Amino acid sequence: MQVPGFIARQFYVQGSLRNTPDGFQLEAQNPIGDGTLVGVGSISVDGQVIALGAISAMRDGDPAPIAATDLSLQRPIPVRKGDRVTLSVRGPQLAAGDHRLEVELHERDLGALRFSLTDRLAG
Repeated sequence: MQVPGFIARQFYVQGSLRNTPDGFQLEAQNPIGDGTLVGVGSISVDGQVIALGAISAMRDGDPAPIAATDLSLQRPIPVRKGDRVTLSVRGPQLAAGDHRLEVELHERDLGALRFSLTDRLAG
């Protein structure tokens, strides 16, 4: 399911795109209702697809992140209204400026949710 931009903007935490010592991260917050994240389909930045093995997800308050390759129906991340999830990517840091993000997440009941947006990495 392609998520319209106005809905994606409600989930994406604008300004959350930032470099980390091991790469970069971005955040999503659930403003609508309870859901269950069961997979990461893909993430690309500026047209570059990120290998799933380089991505992890962690809900605020959880003790440790889960590798995107480990997310499944058997090992989901429950996401309640208001929860924030950080997606971390190991690899090169991003240059300052605008970046186009393409994200596909798998929710247990809704299936694949795809959205595109642009965020600015401060320099």
